[in-house]
Amino acid sequence: MPRLALFNMAFGFFVIFLAAAAGAFLATDITQAFLRDKQLLSSWTLMLGKSAHGHANLFGLVHIAFGLTLPYSIWGPRVKVAQTVGLALGTVAMGIVMLIRAYVGPTGGIDLTEAVLGIFLSCALAALFTHAAGLAGKLLRRG
Repeated sequence: MPRLALFNMAFGFFVIFLAAAAGAFLATDITQAFLRDKQLLSSWTLMLGKSAHGHANLFGLVHIAFGLTLPYSIWGPRVKVAQTVGLALGTVAMGIVMLIRAYVGPTGGIDLTEAVLGIFLSCALAALFTHAAGLAGKLLRRG
């Protein structure tokens, strides 16, 4: 299980690196919008781009925290691998898929990117809940 924990920590730092690198481009876009047309600061694309940047950083930190706390969970290897996949899907959703959603633009109904976001985020939420339950189970065990 130590390799899975290390994978999560390494993946988390890699995601933070990518989000930080993308942040430079986001800062340039915000600067240009501020200088050219302040109404662009509240545009759909820029708003979702900022959201993707923040959420990608958050999910990177969640992966690191998950990796650090993985040994304390009561769950077996299969559940821990499934949790890793669930968190990775959430990371993809709130990074890459959110950026794709920004360029697709708002729609009146549920489109493919919204459906993928919903499914992937549901997997991440399940992973977070089961990990919290696994940690609580370890805390409540006697001996």
